[in-house]
Amino acid sequence: MPIERRFFDWSKPALPQAAQWLIDTFSTDAGPKSSNEAASRVADLSGLVVCVPGAQARRRLIELLVEYAAAQKSLLTPPRIITPGPLPELLYHPKRPFATVLAQQLAWVRVLKETKPDRLSPLVRNWPRHDDLPGWLALGKMLADLHHELAADRFNFDSALTEMKRFQTFNEPERWVLLGDLQRRYLTLLDSLMTWDKQTARLFAIEHHECQLTATLILVGLVDLNRTQRKMLDQVADRVTALVFAPVREARSGRDIEEFFDEHGCLRCEAWQDFTLPISDDQIEVAAGPTQQADAVVLQLAKLNGKYDADDIVVGVPDARLAPFIEQRLAEAGAAARYAAGAPLTRTSPYQLLSLAADYVEFRRFRDLAALVRHPAVSRWLINANSRLGIQTDCLSLFDRFHAAHLPAFVTDQWPETGGRLDEMRRIQGVIAALLTDLAKPPQPLEHWAQSAIDLLATVYGDRPLDERVEHDRKILLACQSFRDAAVEFAEIDGKLSPEVAGPAAVRLMLRQLESEAVPAASEKAAIELVGWLDLPWNDAPVAIVTGMNEGRVSPALGGDLFLPNAVRRELQLTDNNQYFARDLYALGLLAASKEHLHLIAGRRSVEKEPLAPSRLLFACDDPQLARRTNRLFAAPADSKPMDLWQSVRPGRAATVLPVPLPQPLPAPVISLRVTEFKDYLACPYRYYLRHRLGLVAMVDSAAELDGGAFGSLLHEALHDFYESPAVDSDNPAEIKVELSEALGKLAANTYGTRAHPAVQVQVALARERLVVFAERQAKWRQEGWKIHAVEKNIVDGEAAFDVDGSPISLRGRIDRIDFNERTGHWAVLDYKSSEAPKSPDVVHRRKGTWIDLQLPLYRYLAKALKLEGPVDLGYILLPKDVGHCRFEMAGWTPEELAQADAAAVAVVRAIREGRYHPPTAPPPDFFGEFSAICQDGGFSATALGALDTDEAAS
Repeated sequence: MPIERRFFDWSKPALPQAAQWLIDTFSTDAGPKSSNEAASRVADLSGLVVCVPGAQARRRLIELLVEYAAAQKSLLTPPRIITPGPLPELLYHPKRPFATVLAQQLAWVRVLKETKPDRLSPLVRNWPRHDDLPGWLALGKMLADLHHELAADRFNFDSALTEMKRFQTFNEPERWVLLGDLQRRYLTLLDSLMTWDKQTARLFAIEHHECQLTATLILVGLVDLNRTQRKMLDQVADRVTALVFAPVREARSGRDIEEFFDEHGCLRCEAWQDFTLPISDDQIEVAAGPTQQADAVVLQLAKLNGKYDADDIVVGVPDARLAPFIEQRLAEAGAAARYAAGAPLTRTSPYQLLSLAADYVEFRRFRDLAALVRHPAVSRWLINANSRLGIQTDCLSLFDRFHAAHLPAFVTDQWPETGGRLDEMRRIQGVIAALLTDLAKPPQPLEHWAQSAIDLLATVYGDRPLDERVEHDRKILLACQSFRDAAVEFAEIDGKLSPEVAGPAAVRLMLRQLESEAVPAASEKAAIELVGWLDLPWNDAPVAIVTGMNEGRVSPALGGDLFLPNAVRRELQLTDNNQYFARDLYALGLLAASKEHLHLIAGRRSVEKEPLAPSRLLFACDDPQLARRTNRLFAAPADSKPMDLWQSVRPGRAATVLPVPLPQPLPAPVISLRVTEFKDYLACPYRYYLRHRLGLVAMVDSAAELDGGAFGSLLHEALHDFYESPAVDSDNPAEIKVELSEALGKLAANTYGTRAHPAVQVQVALARERLVVFAERQAKWRQEGWKIHAVEKNIVDGEAAFDVDGSPISLRGRIDRIDFNERTGHWAVLDYKSSEAPKSPDVVHRRKGTWIDLQLPLYRYLAKALKLEGPVDLGYILLPKDVGHCRFEMAGWTPEELAQADAAAVAVVRAIREGRYHPPTAPPPDFFGEFSAICQDGGFSATALGALDTDEAAS
């Protein structure tokens, strides 16, 4: 007896039709009732099992059943609603417990390891080391996935080989003979452990006609069931009804509906290859990248002009990586959004904590220790431990400053000295080491490490109660529950499969098992739903905006499979590219037919900046339209301006969500300036305000090499030590080289330790090369009569004054070096420059005759404070990357040019006294990158801010 099929018009939303049919079909009169009974009918669906395409469809169907039953005053007893995953196990009774996914992978690993390496050569060329558990598990997963896919279409490795031998192009018998042997041994191993492989159990049930069903099974929109599922359903067909949502109008116009669907209600993929969709060109657009796709979503919402509520709108995200972009843009535009798939577990606090802990225990890198200390939960735990551990609350900046000064690669017992805070850092390191003691133990079975991971989470997060009503706490609780479930799975692994591994490897295995899981999004009223491609057709919102309509994001290509390339799939009648195309074309057809408003957005570039092609689904149209659409979708992009999202979705919105903060009046007048500050003010008054008036500093611990400032400081310090050596007045290059080399070596060892990053060691060697050439220039300079008078000379507040409008302002600064010429009586005020390219003082200080830096000209006023008698020359000691350009270079400015510099300095002082720090300079200067987020450089807000400067000022 075949499965009963019922066809519905796909121009109406699918799930509402299914819910109404269920209520109408299985409702009966309530019978006699008292006057106070409200229900007139009974919708008893308890004898039904309803299978829907996914979890979101399951939730929505429940809502619709309740709604429709209430509308017709029926007393509802809901059915059992499931998804296709557990459907096969509903149809037979397993005689043994199933092996877990991890146990299956470990069983494959054991079988592989027990096979002689020379026998495994047909499978893969290079094998992991014996103790490389992640590597072996990757191979185990590869074989498990192949086993699962073939079993879904009623094949094992041996039967697949039998079929493939008939192919003229088949040339891999040795590989598949090996696979068959491995599979038999794998199943024998599970059998010895009294467990079953789920896929094999299904095939056994089919072969022995064990499938049975007491309930009535309703299949809702299941159009791509595999052959194993179909064969199982055939054995209970008299109790199965398939609800099929079909292109009824297309069928009535001449094409029989049987062309599109088989006897199970599944797609006949060949009928869909030339199916055309009723989608117009103006429903499709191409956006440049992820940000522009998010902008396009907001623009489409704005065009709706408030006609639809949030519940009436769904945004499709076939590429999950686009979801954060869309969520952010919608939030900035004032629209609540909810990504139905939830947040990846990998981004939760507990996942990150365990990952950092595993890295630190295994590698003992300083960056891992600093990241652990910076982790919010660990940081809070450390702060709460202050009273008994004596740890100050600024340990984050302590580690950042230590890293910036010393760039340590690893945590050792002999750290470079760093003043009075070194003991505190060692104490923090000891506390972290104690926290992770259990993970650092010798190799143990997996179940031991599962408990260690749970204990670590309990210690760090157990210092305060977590409230599931608070979103941050809710995510932590759900993530910890996922780790608890994984720990239970670890504990249940049979000892014959459980390898002994080190703690970090075991933790990473647990993380790997959970990396594809997500923390469900919190329910939020009046939020726009963001859903994945396969869930999208079953969402009954009348408006759908679909992003990521690109090849590979929908209708994935299967051509590169190691074992089952697309040609082999077609011969074996496995899921191939044509079947994926039919499935996705059907999904898009459902959307096109049932939505009041449908808009499709493709991207030109991915999140990784890789080029993308529009999905082939977009070209399912007639030939004349195909030519026009191809030209349009592949045409060169037109120039576009950033969109003012702040006013797009909510007409009349009065402010941006992220305005650039305005400068605030200073608590006291500015009475002193460093000579280096003038350059920053001339470049950008606002960023000057952030750096010098608010004192904002960016500190990171991700650097693995010296930045320009640190490299220059290394040279400065080495030169300073040389000036205190006996060779300071020498004109012999060899003597100077020896002193400089020794000074640099001692300084590098004291600052960066004996286990510095390799890049730092290379940079020290490069610094030595520059100093070697400098020694020759210094010797010649001394031979010309120049003698070092002072180095690193600090001029503090009150020692040097610069008059502005009769009110002097104090200048301060540090002069790298002051020399005196014993022959000419001239003084030379010199500044070291170790930048990559050698630039003369004039190039640095002036651009097209305009002063952009005033440091050297203002040194004249610092020199006056030092009471230098005689002419004062200004210049650089250049120590560039190209050591051939190492030299002393004087500025040579005329008195008139220096007077212009003084006038520029006066203008800066006046502006600072008047508090003129706004607006930010655009485009931003190169040397203020740490403030790009505050200034929103390159973001949409700069555009919106420009509009606010005029529009809101008027209001």
